[in-house]
Amino acid sequence: MEHEAPHYDVLNYLPDGIIIADERGVILFANDSFAEMLGYDTAMLLGLNMLSLLADIDVFQACISKVMVEGKSLDEETDLIHRDGSIVHSIKSVRMIRQDERIRFFVNIRNLTDINHLNKELLASKELIELQAHELSALLTSKNQELEEILSSIDEVIWYIDNQTLSLRYVNHAVEEVFGFSRETFLNDSTLWQQRIYPDDHALVQMFFETLLPGQSQTIRFRILHNDGETRWLNSRIYHHPKLHFFIGITSDITAPKAQRDEINFLAYHDPLTLLPNRAKLKLQIESRFEHSSATPFALLFLDLDNFKHINDFKGHEVGDKILIEVSNRLKKTIGENDFCARFGGDEFVLLLHNTDRHDIDSMATQLIQTFKEPFVVHDADFFLSSSIGIVLYPQDAQSDDDLLKHADTAMYEAKHRGKNQFVYYHSSMQCAVRNFLHVESLIRDGLSQNLFELYFQPLIDTKTLQTEGYEALLRLPHPKEGFISPDIFISVAESNGDILLIGKKVLVQACDFIDSVRSLYDEPFFVAINVSSKQLHQEEFAHQLLDYLYLRNIPPSYLKVELTESAVMENIDIATRQLTQLKEGGIRIALDDFGTGYSSFAYLAQLPIDTLKIDKSFILPLFEGSSNRHIVEAISNLAHVLGMKVTAEGVEEPSHYDFLIDNKIDTLQGYHLSRPLPKTEILQKLQERAPYFTAVTSQPNKQ
Repeated sequence: MEHEAPHYDVLNYLPDGIIIADERGVILFANDSFAEMLGYDTAMLLGLNMLSLLADIDVFQACISKVMVEGKSLDEETDLIHRDGSIVHSIKSVRMIRQDERIRFFVNIRNLTDINHLNKELLASKELIELQAHELSALLTSKNQELEEILSSIDEVIWYIDNQTLSLRYVNHAVEEVFGFSRETFLNDSTLWQQRIYPDDHALVQMFFETLLPGQSQTIRFRILHNDGETRWLNSRIYHHPKLHFFIGITSDITAPKAQRDEINFLAYHDPLTLLPNRAKLKLQIESRFEHSSATPFALLFLDLDNFKHINDFKGHEVGDKILIEVSNRLKKTIGENDFCARFGGDEFVLLLHNTDRHDIDSMATQLIQTFKEPFVVHDADFFLSSSIGIVLYPQDAQSDDDLLKHADTAMYEAKHRGKNQFVYYHSSMQCAVRNFLHVESLIRDGLSQNLFELYFQPLIDTKTLQTEGYEALLRLPHPKEGFISPDIFISVAESNGDILLIGKKVLVQACDFIDSVRSLYDEPFFVAINVSSKQLHQEEFAHQLLDYLYLRNIPPSYLKVELTESAVMENIDIATRQLTQLKEGGIRIALDDFGTGYSSFAYLAQLPIDTLKIDKSFILPLFEGSSNRHIVEAISNLAHVLGMKVTAEGVEEPSHYDFLIDNKIDTLQGYHLSRPLPKTEILQKLQERAPYFTAVTSQPNKQ
């Protein structure tokens, strides 16, 4: 075989591994591609038995048996052993060739671990293609049967056409898989390949052949229609032979790899869930506007869904994802065809409007907010959402993409602070508010991570017995670096960013710890009142989880009172009624805090399972600055008693307050005149010493 090897030199130009072996498996010829695939010099492979290169030698006998019966074995995966010991995954095709009464096995091997290897070989230099085309042309002209079998074993379509008429003169069997027609059909109808070109690509292919000069080789990608009607993408490396007057080509079906690349390219600039442009595409869009129309103004809208996190937390991401898809669909239907919408991340969306007229922007922002009026239906359940929108204008508000997004985000947060479900234009004064918000937010995170939050307890005094009937738990944040942080500062931030849920859990734990400690020292019944935010109340399992926790701590529900503001209750009266009813039925008392400062809807008041009305201190502190506040306090007291509720007055800071409230049959008093809020240690010390929290001091000396 050594003397025959040069006859096969042309096989060294093929990208696939090619070997020829005898019936025992001894390698008589190996091309350079096969040697390179396994890390050998070509000469080292000659005379080796194929068995020494197989990871599983059983496949050899099975393959030979099949080939001896059928004459061929196509597309079977085989693991080969690299010279360095590693495994090379490959797919092989084997054909039996009879040569001078001798049996030879022709093996075509493709390296699956480097699927792009073939494409790289097809894009080889002009000189290599010219040599390959020349050698192939010579072999095809001689109609050598052995070479015909070899070419028929190659998966790529090898062909040549007349450079004048573009009539097909030769094609190998691989054309059958790519086009879906037999090789004979193509050879009998020399123009069939042109008829199968995708209509929109006819002009492209025609121009390619008209401009490809003799001696040149180029690559073209175009579409064809398969016999089954499917559109396929082909990649052809074509050489215009200057002497033979042929176009010689090697063509691959790249439909699947191209689809994968197209998908990768799409996902690089689009959100895989909503299919909207993503943050990277948004950045390119803004930069394009800067580059091509720097003097043209536009508006950027930053839209964030209000309270969407609760849906993910309590309904799961499957429901949340379905809602996000519907949100994106509604946004796309709302904006104009020249506008741009991207998913910025999570539940945030950014829109670019080409129209910068304030009236038109207001109209679009209003329409966007209106898109959320209809409920989002998932699994037959209705979900109601709203959105907050921040608006920034180019170029007056910012002149870079980072500043545009940052300022729009700032305006969006301002919209949330103003009550959500609205849009706000950016103003430079907002930066200070955002910095303060972020600073307080970091202090809250310190408090949560370092367990800095601490409950103080302010006694509530029964006006009939002048004894303590319970305590209100008041949250404090003593920061080691920033000092005492007022609840008036951090509570609103925690409610805005959702940290109030984590804080609420810490409050419940500390309140129950306090109840256990007081019960061990104090035999009389009492309660601890904890404040509950609207976010906690609107958690679907809030009441159930609270009662379960008391059960686990072995604390009777009567020791806990829940205080809520009017605004928290009225934000969603149906959910509030359901939750409060469940708490009430479980044995927990309920107080309506800050009464008179919110909605004050007496119709709803009668329907809610409330035990106590707490008159806000804003009515108590100015009791004697005019008669109206005293009349309001008297009216609230009368109303509550008619409805079977108790009344608590907070903000009792003067003896005159104390006297008036006692005279008007207010049931419970709370304020600095009676006792300031105390840490747990002081409360327990007073209980151990049986020391009173206060000594009744009136503004009238003859009163006790």
